[in-house]
Amino acid sequence: MGPLVSFPDALKQAPLGRLISIAGHIVDQRWGRYLAEHHGLTSAGMRVLMTLARAGDSTHREMAERCFVRPATLTGIVDTLERDGFVVRQRDPNDRRSVQLSLTDKGREHAQALIQMIHSDRPLTSVDADPAKREIIRDFLTELITTMSDGDVGRLNPGEEETDESRRGLRPC
Repeated sequence: MGPLVSFPDALKQAPLGRLISIAGHIVDQRWGRYLAEHHGLTSAGMRVLMTLARAGDSTHREMAERCFVRPATLTGIVDTLERDGFVVRQRDPNDRRSVQLSLTDKGREHAQALIQMIHSDRPLTSVDADPAKREIIRDFLTELITTMSDGDVGRLNPGEEETDESRRGLRPC
């Protein structure tokens, strides 16, 4: 059996894609714990609050579209937010099938606190505390997000030659 490699050394040897995956997972977990402990929210609940804070009152259907979820999925999220006093539902008097979602004072207060925290742009590590490195990280992440957002699974294997089949998402067996 070979020598044991320390956790930081193993991370230094890991491929960049793996590091991004691990970092995303850890940040997501930490953010979820923070939201639950300090705001009584889930990530999905926070998205609804932030969307209402930015866009104003919305119908259930509009909110589902803005949060990229199905209306049925949004129902459970809104049930919890309403139960906890963050939002209220109101029927549209002109169309009883339409439900309007609005922030309560409590919901507005929590959304504002989260917005301020997010926009404070405090460094997350000693590396991004350096303005030059911070810009490189920002450029890299911005390009990564926009590149990966185009839905091209071929980008996960950049050494592979692009063909008509790969552009359509087809791969040889």
